Amino acid sequence: MSQQKVRYALVGVGSNVYNMHKRGLDLPGMEIAAVCDIREEPAKREAEAWNCPYYLDYKQMIDEVKPDAFVVMVPHTLHAEMSIYAMRAGVNVLCEKPMAIHPAEADEMNRVAQETGKILAINFQQRLRPEVVAAKELIDEGRLGKIQHVDVKITWTRTYKYYREAGWRGTWAGEGGALLMNQAPHDLDMICHLVGMPSRVYAWTPTIAHQIAPEDTAQAMLQWENGAMGNFHASTAESGQSQRFEIIGTGGYMQINKGTLSFASFDTDVVEFLKTSDNAFGAPKLVEQQIDLDENFEGSHRDVHRDFYNAIVSGKPVSANGTTGIQGLELANAMIYSNYTGQAVDFPLNREKYAALLADLRAKEAASQ
Repeated sequence: MSQQKVRYALVGVGSNVYNMHKRGLDLPGMEIAAVCDIREEPAKREAEAWNCPYYLDYKQMIDEVKPDAFVVMVPHTLHAEMSIYAMRAGVNVLCEKPMAIHPAEADEMNRVAQETGKILAINFQQRLRPEVVAAKELIDEGRLGKIQHVDVKITWTRTYKYYREAGWRGTWAGEGGALLMNQAPHDLDMICHLVGMPSRVYAWTPTIAHQIAPEDTAQAMLQWENGAMGNFHASTAESGQSQRFEIIGTGGYMQINKGTLSFASFDTDVVEFLKTSDNAFGAPKLVEQQIDLDENFEGSHRDVHRDFYNAIVSGKPVSANGTTGIQGLELANAMIYSNYTGQAVDFPLNREKYAALLADLRAKEAASQ
């Protein structure tokens, strides 16, 4: 049985991230109908590779080609504008992370998605890593009990050359930040995806090594409505363990590393043990659990494109839509806001105040150049 055909239009085929997306664009049923980039050389090259027309203007491409799907792979400042235009033209959208620069833009993207009935998918492929899929199932099943503590540490080492290669990187004007808007969105999304949106954050977002205006490091304390607490640390100025994600609950303990998941359950709920144990220094016994990972997932862009395609042809919800995709963005913005105000930030983040802060940071950056 042949696959239903879905016609794709791609924008940003000259970007580095396109090379990652490209691995997932040849799945059965997908047809690349057109490509676009502001630079003619990569646009023409990829048009020849896909045997399709190329454009230098994304609006012209959408208007003339009338695709079923539009994949956005451009700098962050253009995500909202392009996604909104496509959805209003009747096209489903898969947008790179972060979905926008600040929550007010993301709010409008979600409003247009609801208004038009079009799919707005956000590229959070790490939700589809086998160990993350399994962790989500364990948490949703209540195997961890009541969540008590979350600890996240990530290093995304980047050199000076990384920022020099693309002038928009590591700038308030081009990214609306740096680490928190480029590398850390995957990790912030995982926090929200697995344990829900925090209710409060207090953060420091310094620049400790790179010659950029925004942050290359972030340290934050998190709090949830149920009383759970958390720590978050990420940096492009450090090297070492790439990712460690620990979650502790009253029913067990979980550690997620890249490609692995460790899970141990307590033989007695911690709170119940504290109430009933006659041992003043006792602790419930940890029992290691064997967790089988689903080999159908690998957490790649290929998984994301398969997920997006299936949503278009079957109506099945995408793994990450705009409604959930906004959460990590809001968390990133709140960390930045907390750093510059010296205050803890409660959610939802005040849109007007954050937009004003970002405008001020951009103005200071421009004045210093």
